[in-house]
Amino acid sequence: MQPRDVETLARVLREQYSPTALDPSVSAATVVEDADGFRRLVVPRSEQTEPWRSLALIDARAVGPVLTVVFSWDDGADDGTVFVLPVDTRDVDLDVGDDQAVTTYLSHLLEFTVGGDRTAWEAARSTPLSPGLAVVRPW
Repeated sequence: MQPRDVETLARVLREQYSPTALDPSVSAATVVEDADGFRRLVVPRSEQTEPWRSLALIDARAVGPVLTVVFSWDDGADDGTVFVLPVDTRDVDLDVGDDQAVTTYLSHLLEFTVGGDRTAWEAARSTPLSPGLAVVRPW
């Protein structure tokens, strides 16, 4: 991917996975109707599956061909660790003009890398650099 395309991925991550975007602002399961008439069920963030329940996106940026995702893990036992997930996109073949392809790519990246409880992925996928900072290897 070209750096400008990686910036598109970072922008979409910031838009779709920010704490505000992930919080549906409901206290119970609710059916909502989108502007296009599509109906969907939304649940409170506390009832969502991982990683959507605990992922706390701090930022996402393009650093040349590397998509850099910075996040914390707010599962109620947050120890303040900041995780950095660098994704080398030089071999990624993705049409960034296709919203569905971008959304699917990012969703799969996050689900396969940090899906499940923190104990399920942290030991296998992260390398502590210092107290409170770790690098996560993408799936």
